[in-house]
Amino acid sequence: MNRHNKILRISLLSTALVTPAVMTGLTPVLSHAVAADSVDHSGHDHAQSSDGNDTVTRWTCPMHPQIVEEEPGSCPICGMDLVEKEYPAQEASADAAESARDNTKDMDAHEGHDQMSSASSGGETVTRWTCPMHPQIVEEEPGSCPICGMDLVEKEYPAEEASADAGDSAPSAHEGHDHASSASAGSETVTRWTCPMHPQIIEEEPGSCPICGMDLVEKEYPASEVDAASAESSGGGSASRPKAPSFPSVSVSPITVQHMNVVIEKAKKRPLMETIRTVGTVGYDEDLLAHVHPRAKGWVERLNVASVGAKVKKGEVLFEYYSPDIVAAQQDYLVALRRGMNDLIESSRARLELLDVPQSVIDAVRQQGKVQRTIPLLAPQDGYVAEINLREGMYIQPGLDLYTIARRDRVWVNVDVLERRMQSVSEGQQATMRVDGIPGRTFEGTVDFVYPELDPQSRTLRVRLAFDNEDGQLRPNQFAEVTLTPEKTPPVLAVPATAIIPSPGGARVVVRTGEGRFRPVAVETGAEAGGYTEIVSGLEPGEQVVASGQFLIDSESNVQAAFSRLSGNEQ
Repeated sequence: MNRHNKILRISLLSTALVTPAVMTGLTPVLSHAVAADSVDHSGHDHAQSSDGNDTVTRWTCPMHPQIVEEEPGSCPICGMDLVEKEYPAQEASADAAESARDNTKDMDAHEGHDQMSSASSGGETVTRWTCPMHPQIVEEEPGSCPICGMDLVEKEYPAEEASADAGDSAPSAHEGHDHASSASAGSETVTRWTCPMHPQIIEEEPGSCPICGMDLVEKEYPASEVDAASAESSGGGSASRPKAPSFPSVSVSPITVQHMNVVIEKAKKRPLMETIRTVGTVGYDEDLLAHVHPRAKGWVERLNVASVGAKVKKGEVLFEYYSPDIVAAQQDYLVALRRGMNDLIESSRARLELLDVPQSVIDAVRQQGKVQRTIPLLAPQDGYVAEINLREGMYIQPGLDLYTIARRDRVWVNVDVLERRMQSVSEGQQATMRVDGIPGRTFEGTVDFVYPELDPQSRTLRVRLAFDNEDGQLRPNQFAEVTLTPEKTPPVLAVPATAIIPSPGGARVVVRTGEGRFRPVAVETGAEAGGYTEIVSGLEPGEQVVASGQFLIDSESNVQAAFSRLSGNEQ
């Protein structure tokens, strides 16, 4: 039992060395660990003080430099392969002589190694399986570590020690493993996923660890413990959402707070308003476009407007064409006039109007009493020719788009808004625009339409703006810089966006609970604007949150949570 505790202490010291130097001022736990570690590495410091004398080759563990062997092998603490290293010959000889005189075992640094050496010198050994990360876990059969879930590795132990350890560790040494064993012995188990490095992370579905990002591993837990934890997290069934995870508090000295550049800001209610800046292109106002089509088949005999961009006015003749159908309709109209048949006159006149024959042509046929060979086609509105699909002599028929006439007194601008900003855009919202072709001028318009779907490739929302263009300065296909001003919103509880610690399991903030005392708190976030993030739940107005330097404090809290779980003192 004592050997296991000492090996566990060495494992925890190796873990503490990973923490940054600035964290040594955070808690007494890590400070004592670093101090103790400096004693355990005294042999390694001697090896580094070589002054150029003869050297000898030894093998040492990269993670536990106090382990030094004369032959290749594996570390008795973590199971890693030993690596070759040169040591001064005088120190190696002195160490060998001293070990021969004393013939004792250094239980603090080389307990596992000495026991292995004594076993190999003549005593009987037995095969056991242990965890490379948690050497206190020793099993008689292959399996996985009940703490981190890693596969156990094979290792030789002295027979007497293995028997003593089995009897001594049965009641309490493998608390986590005993829970799993008792569950498999009779009670039902459920499958959960946990992090090998942070066993306090337990999820119901596969994923990644919110602390280190490692893939979660599958593990069986007693159903009674899981049900109790679920009942506690739900508050006795009164809440539909599980209880937010609890994190240990962290103590930080004032000088360390200053070195970490910790910035404190209060959580308070404020309106979240932020202008949206985006880009777009100027286009036609499609409500003001006019398309010109013939109503009857025929041939173009004279083309009056033949180029794109030509300005036209309403009623202007675009072209003249000959149509046999229109000529036949004129003849029927003249026959009805000669016979004085009023009903036939009206129907013949209506037929000419439906064929888009101008009123002036109908009156000329009535007055002159003869058929007009060609019929003019008139412009339906003022504007300019945006498209033309016509040349003299062409055969035309209904359905052919001959002209597209656009107006420039009003334009549309299509812009894209990021998905997270789409709730801040609504129809009628004010917008301003600047274009490169007209420097120094700002155009004012409104949001005319918000499209109902997002673009599947860019994941943006398309928004259409309308701008007046009476002087015709804005031209289609111009590049525009647009600013949208959101409507005023009621104040909400918010904290600086830099205070949020995102993670797959939910966002957190670090709250100052007292002078030099900090604690991570799980929160639910909402909208974000102007450098602030809305807090839906988890904080109260007036609480002090860390807006800068909170990641180191949060990491230290997670380390303490892991230590508490390993020692069985988790609350």
